[in-house]
Amino acid sequence: MQKLNVEFGGYSNKGPKAQNQDAFAAWLPTDSQLESKGAVASIADGVSACSRAREAAVTCVTNFIQDYSQTPDTWMVKRAASRVLEGLNRWCHGQHDYQHDGHSQMVTTFSALVFKSTTGYLLHVGDSRIYRLQGKQFEQLTADHISRQGSNRYLTRAIGIDPKLDIDYRTFELLPQDVFLFSTDGVHEFLSSKQLQSLLGDASENLELAAEKIVQAALDAGSDDNVSCLLVRVAQLPSGDLDEYYRQLTRLAMPPALDIGMKLEGYRVLQLVFNGTRSSLYKVQCEVDGKIYGLKTPSQHFADDPVYLSGFLREEWIGQRVKHPNIMAIYSRPDNAKFMYHVCEYIEGQTLRQWMYDNPQPSLDQVRGIISQLIVALRVLERRDMVHRDVKPENVMITHQGEVKLIDFGTVWVGALAETNTLPVEDIALGSVHYIAPEYLITHHSDHRSDLFSLAVLCYEMLSGTLPFAAFRYQDYVPTHYSEWQYQSLHHRRQDLPAWINLSLRKALQADPALRYQAFSEFIADLAKPNRSLIVADKKQPLAQRNPLLMWQLISGFLLAVIVFLVANR
Repeated sequence: MQKLNVEFGGYSNKGPKAQNQDAFAAWLPTDSQLESKGAVASIADGVSACSRAREAAVTCVTNFIQDYSQTPDTWMVKRAASRVLEGLNRWCHGQHDYQHDGHSQMVTTFSALVFKSTTGYLLHVGDSRIYRLQGKQFEQLTADHISRQGSNRYLTRAIGIDPKLDIDYRTFELLPQDVFLFSTDGVHEFLSSKQLQSLLGDASENLELAAEKIVQAALDAGSDDNVSCLLVRVAQLPSGDLDEYYRQLTRLAMPPALDIGMKLEGYRVLQLVFNGTRSSLYKVQCEVDGKIYGLKTPSQHFADDPVYLSGFLREEWIGQRVKHPNIMAIYSRPDNAKFMYHVCEYIEGQTLRQWMYDNPQPSLDQVRGIISQLIVALRVLERRDMVHRDVKPENVMITHQGEVKLIDFGTVWVGALAETNTLPVEDIALGSVHYIAPEYLITHHSDHRSDLFSLAVLCYEMLSGTLPFAAFRYQDYVPTHYSEWQYQSLHHRRQDLPAWINLSLRKALQADPALRYQAFSEFIADLAKPNRSLIVADKKQPLAQRNPLLMWQLISGFLLAVIVFLVANR
């Protein structure tokens, strides 16, 4: 399978200055990080007025690549790169020298490109530049963050200037043979775009020689600064949109149905725990380490369904990258495995569905304890740019010790995979219709607020034994507007509960995500104590919105009184 390949070539010269305060760096992974992280190129120009300008430039280009490569594989490029740059900015801004008016002595421009799959991700601050030559079209991709006062130029944005970093960010599609030119102002202040494009004609063969020629041309044109040029050529783009896990679809066989005592690649079946239409779960013992595991196998019914199978394999990819006590662990299959299955943590306990059957009138403390642990699990996913999208009672386990564990990652949306087009196209929303967030059903878009909605449905159902919304008229009906979700007050089902609990659930279950809680912490805080602002806002609402049932009761009573009066006076 054809993979991404980019080529680099650069040259730097201190010019007439005593020290070279420019720096550039590039990185092309040779392992799986090429798919999860992509390739990186960056350039920086330390501000010469600072005593540690060179250190700032070198630190930023080298540490950016090093730290970016260590961010979670599940993070999207923007999140990973922004977090790294924010950290570098805080460090540089903190390097004060009170003998120089107390200003930071590590200030530098920074421009970088991340090449991931078929997309370029640009990050830029300052007046170093990135140009692109695409065919015969040559364009500047970055904007200079400078202020000109007469013949003087001042940076308005750079790493280390302010405690808060404002980075330019944009994405664009890559094409084969695109050439990108990174330069510091010692180059582009003395060579026009037309001259740079002409000089790039030499980049078709040797990038380093072409970069050196550009630098020399800038010096010949009278450059009085450090001069640096980094060239990057897109030599090859990925030929497909499948990562290693999806390629397994062509080589892993569907396992047969297993009976107690049978073995599958070193795992002996002790018990059939669950046998459903989509998967089966067995309690097994590993013959190598003697430990007890869960072994999950896909259903033969979906042997020809690529969306289902890719979701099944993605579940393993996710489970191996998310380690937390409130999330079911998934372990690696043997290297020589021939069948498709998961080896997962075996959880002794019951599903939340069974727990609700056993606890039809739970206390608030019981429910809050379960919701709090689920929030911890969902925030772990949120921090990794993931959305579960199928939070329901069957996907929550409660151990005999009361520990809550989130399971089943077959429908999880992963930002990093979405960037590389390795998520299958979904024609319909995945998950259980009674728990799916409205925006996912209507637009197929979801974020952590979608999981918050599903979580609130669980909370409501645990407290009341019913769902917060009336079922749609037809089982396969797909609503088209948020108004089709009509919240049913919890107070009508549990009058023993405080009214403010109903207000919290009503807000969490707003069909429009913009009107919902924006963070899990807000929801759990309002479940713990009354939110005065919600109470005040509720009292200001018309009775028809605040308590529609009471409103209709009053109207009905009034109409009945009118009828009685009219009959009595005929």
